[in-house]
Amino acid sequence: MTAVPASLRPEAPIGMKYSDGTWNAVAAPNDWGRCVLDILEDRTGAVLEDTALRHLVWFVPPGGVDGWPTPEPLRLNVYRAGDGLLVPRLNGYRGVNVWLRTPGANGLFTDPATLRWAIEGVVGPLGEAGGLNPVVVCHFCAIPTRDAQVIDEWEPFNTGAPHVRYACRSCLNATGGDRGHLLDQQKGPR
Repeated sequence: MTAVPASLRPEAPIGMKYSDGTWNAVAAPNDWGRCVLDILEDRTGAVLEDTALRHLVWFVPPGGVDGWPTPEPLRLNVYRAGDGLLVPRLNGYRGVNVWLRTPGANGLFTDPATLRWAIEGVVGPLGEAGGLNPVVVCHFCAIPTRDAQVIDEWEPFNTGAPHVRYACRSCLNATGGDRGHLLDQQKGPR
């Protein structure tokens, strides 16, 4: 098992840790971030999920993401030296902040070029995303899309952050645009 740098080992079950030049990180929304994780398969290092903020975090070597664009529609966040990240111990923290992949045989880091390749495989070229619609994942077919409609919104009492479900154009067309009918489907239209 690869050693986790001291700057990523919280003293309590969870703690704010600051990149100190031993690591950088990239956070993607957990909806399309899970598609990135699927593409990476065993080519990923450690991956952290923060379910409250609803993002996945990959760790990369210092400077590995310098020059990466972070267009607003993608909701991509890069953590560089001095940036703080909420990190749990390796056994996670109350199901809210958990390691999907702990630093193990593949180490802490994901190769930045491989990570970017996987991200761009899901959302397209980072440099071209600035003027496009946000990428969301269809609730029914689980495909990332920029062409979706909101079908349901709610605000959980414990986080205050709104949750939104989307349906892609194909799933909406399969029901004649009847969003209510879509929500009644167990597996969605095919």
